[in-house]
Amino acid sequence: MALKLVIFDLDGTLLVPALDFQAIREEIGLPPVVPILETMEALEGAARERAFAILDRHEAEAAARSQLMPGAMELLADLKRRGVRAAVFTRNSRVSIDAACRRHGLAFDAVATRESHRPKPCPDGIRHLMQTFSAASAETVVVGDYRFDIEAGASAGIRTIALVAEPKPWARDATWVVGSLPEVGRILQTLAGEA
Repeated sequence: MALKLVIFDLDGTLLVPALDFQAIREEIGLPPVVPILETMEALEGAARERAFAILDRHEAEAAARSQLMPGAMELLADLKRRGVRAAVFTRNSRVSIDAACRRHGLAFDAVATRESHRPKPCPDGIRHLMQTFSAASAETVVVGDYRFDIEAGASAGIRTIALVAEPKPWARDATWVVGSLPEVGRILQTLAGEA
């Protein structure tokens, strides 16, 4: 089957990582290493509102100073030229994604955020995007820079590309492991039937 849909993570995949997760945890008062969203969901009332306000501010600041990863625009343009849908599934807010897209002139066929779907590693957003474009598992690929991206793709039964600058133990679970977006592009070109 031809490649029909590529689902990207945004921060660390198409955008240079700009969020300091440890600083966010410290400001909210969360223990080190815990997953931020899942830990915040357990908070109640004013504590929960405060935590999300802090996270939203950090995400807005990161979007305002964000930079594109090398090769991002070329990769998205190539997918568009081939008629392959490009979507985003992110743990970030919709407001921060929209701000980053405006800053860089990015346009995606669809975006799934933490407001619209349970966050990765839950695969709900991936399944929703596949249904939106009537894309089968064999026609879909997830590209991301963190284990939650790879776990979500695997849970949805689709192939994954781990984009990592240096070896990570979790990346072994990905279908492919690469170090740059041009390498991602070469894999996608092959899957689209043009080596």
